[in-house]
Amino acid sequence: MQILFENKYTRTKKFFRETYFYDHFKKSFNIILMLFMAALLAPNLFFAVKSSWHDIISDISVGIGIIFFIVYFIAYPVRVDIAAKNEKKLDSENIYTLSATENKIIYRAPNCPEIEISFAKIKKVSKSKNYIMLISEDDTIYAFQKDKFTKGTYDDFIKFLDSKNL
Repeated sequence: MQILFENKYTRTKKFFRETYFYDHFKKSFNIILMLFMAALLAPNLFFAVKSSWHDIISDISVGIGIIFFIVYFIAYPVRVDIAAKNEKKLDSENIYTLSATENKIIYRAPNCPEIEISFAKIKKVSKSKNYIMLISEDDTIYAFQKDKFTKGTYDDFIKFLDSKNL
């Protein structure tokens, strides 16, 4: 098949920051988990503050809830830093290539076998400041950097995705 769009980029800290932001804060499961934890924490926090006597159960649950939120929000920049450092440890600057044909995406990474995924297996498209991310059924993110198209253009790619109902 003929390659309609091609995108070549290196994975920088900016790449990890934007793709992990989606993974950490925009996935449905994570949003539901945060809302559930907030729903558990809010009444306990209210009663712990309002109560003149300190109910040990409220204090423990408030403490655990606050620690959970702190750990959850600290985990995002830590994951980004670890991924960026691991990428820098590789010997040379790695060029990643994403190509799109009429029916599939082709992902090429250094020292890895080529991966092909059908557009039928793309469940969601998300845009960030610098990337358009295609999220597959298995939650793999294929990120096209907006300004790194070597074949085709960003605007044409968006139109192409619209034609695929993505």
